[in-house]
Amino acid sequence: MESHAHISERMKHEQLEVSLAFVMSKVEAYLSPYGMITAKAMRDWWTVTLDLKGRNVGATLAVALPCDPCGRPGRTMSEICVVLEHTYATLATLHEHSGGLLSELLDIARRQSTPAAVCAILLVSQQEKLPDISLLSALGIHRLYVLEHPHLAHYSTESYVDALAWFIQQRAPMLLVTSATPNGRDWMPRLAAQLRLPFVPNCLGLDIRDDGLFALRSIYEGRAYVQIRTALHGRTALAALVPGVRGTPAIIQQDSASMSALEITSFLPELQQRNGQERIRQISIQAPSPEEVELDAAERIIAGGRGVGQEGFTTIATFAHLLSAAVGATRVATDLGWVEHARQIGATGKIVHPKLYIACGISGAAQHTSGMSEAQTVIAINPDRSAPIFALADLGLLGDANQVLPLASKLLEQS
Repeated sequence: MESHAHISERMKHEQLEVSLAFVMSKVEAYLSPYGMITAKAMRDWWTVTLDLKGRNVGATLAVALPCDPCGRPGRTMSEICVVLEHTYATLATLHEHSGGLLSELLDIARRQSTPAAVCAILLVSQQEKLPDISLLSALGIHRLYVLEHPHLAHYSTESYVDALAWFIQQRAPMLLVTSATPNGRDWMPRLAAQLRLPFVPNCLGLDIRDDGLFALRSIYEGRAYVQIRTALHGRTALAALVPGVRGTPAIIQQDSASMSALEITSFLPELQQRNGQERIRQISIQAPSPEEVELDAAERIIAGGRGVGQEGFTTIATFAHLLSAAVGATRVATDLGWVEHARQIGATGKIVHPKLYIACGISGAAQHTSGMSEAQTVIAINPDRSAPIFALADLGLLGDANQVLPLASKLLEQS
């Protein structure tokens, strides 16, 4: 028969094992959505201490659990963060597609089974004035993180990567998204490679569930669509959304009392110290000539077809230069050698989505319209009133483009 002392000692050991099992179950419950979280990643710890009373023995278990912004231990709301671009000017403004990007992430947050907050991130210098951020409150964004550093006065790949890598290590958001602009396509893959995080570029739609990132992407130059799943294993997911896909959200005018309060938190990120001078230094910003702009990146496109003739492309090029627009063409025009094949728009050419598309002498065959149907505003100039292109046009001009464009050029020069 066991003595009373042995029974008491065994019960204490069993109680300790049960307590440890209970704590570990809680730890697994907390960490299952995130995977392995280190103290450095979350920055804030809280410690559970289990002591075996009556003996000079103790068990201490340090658990890296997420804390709320006030430092209280407990389950924190997951964060979905969006890096917003802004103009570097005296009167800085947010990127024009910021509203669509924020609306997409708000929809993702609403679909989560557990509460998730959409947080905006701006990278600025310490002396720089913040751009107009009224859009954030109007859309219901409650938190803005401002990363301030002297090296962020202008865009720099290394500075953006270092600052955002530091931020992810501090906050560990479940998802970090930006627009697939030239800058976004530059720094985000490098950030993913540096932190070894999953990254999906050029997304048309996003969702996050079941520890996976679901993304809708176009393939074969926009001729087909595919949904892919990227396993996260509790890590932060990175994604770049194609700008302009969702469009600009309609914002209902609200008074200041009904608009959500925006909490602004500033950080001074730790950037890596590099020996010697920076490898990339900004000297100036110079816009390329229209002839050098790639069609899939052009905001304005003047396209010509068979109806304008070979000489008509000279008129189109002159008008395009006046509007700082790129020149496009139909398959017929490129097959005839009037324009290089790199300027062809359509099913067998480039898929474009400009803000303004002016179709000159283009009938509107499906082969061509499949490549420009995503244009925001379409203006058609054609002498044939039954041309199918007019069905897609926001504005139609019945006439010869070789006569209309010179008149439009004179009006623009006079204004």
